[in-house]
Amino acid sequence: MPFISNVYYPSPFQWARAQHSRVAEFMISSQGQYTGIGMGFGALSLGPGGLSVFKFRTRHETVDWRRFSAIDVDRVARELDVATLQENIMSVTFCTLDSERCPWCQNPVDPVLLKVFKLAQLNTEYLLHSQELFTNSIQALEEQLQAATEELEKSRQEIGKQAEELKAVKEEGRRRKKMITTLQLLVQAGANNYHKCQLCDKAFLNYSFLQGHVERRHPEITEN
Repeated sequence: MPFISNVYYPSPFQWARAQHSRVAEFMISSQGQYTGIGMGFGALSLGPGGLSVFKFRTRHETVDWRRFSAIDVDRVARELDVATLQENIMSVTFCTLDSERCPWCQNPVDPVLLKVFKLAQLNTEYLLHSQELFTNSIQALEEQLQAATEELEKSRQEIGKQAEELKAVKEEGRRRKKMITTLQLLVQAGANNYHKCQLCDKAFLNYSFLQGHVERRHPEITEN
């Protein structure tokens, strides 16, 4: 466990870098346990009443001192180097310092400093978990919005179709009403021009037809 350039590097070195490119998806196992796939911020289990209960992950990753020593924290803060933060967030959040000791005196990390570091890790993990839930909620809301938008567009098309059908029905109604009015006028005009027989209920279009009717059906009138 040598010092290099006055920086302590425990051995063996850990060079693995976690690659996390997407938000975790939760799957329900047969025991009702939610397992994070992807970034894995904590774990969710089903509590009483089916409510989800958040649990912190255990820390077991060792610290890659060489990689961390190469990071210029002041530059990251000054330049807002979010890429570097995202690249190292998992290693910082889920590493453990419990077994780290000074190579010379073999004393562990100061307990108060270790407590502060663990609190920072828990805060970070819970914030990542909250961000993950918010992302999933936003995605679900976007899907609901998309479905509602499609349903609204479908309803608008249906309303437009029904409006066209209603317009056609109204046009047909007006046409039929006009036709009925015309027929009523024709019937009324024809009724006024009829020549009704005074001896029976027969009616004729002209007087000659009426006279012929009287001569045939009512000869007693013509004989007198």
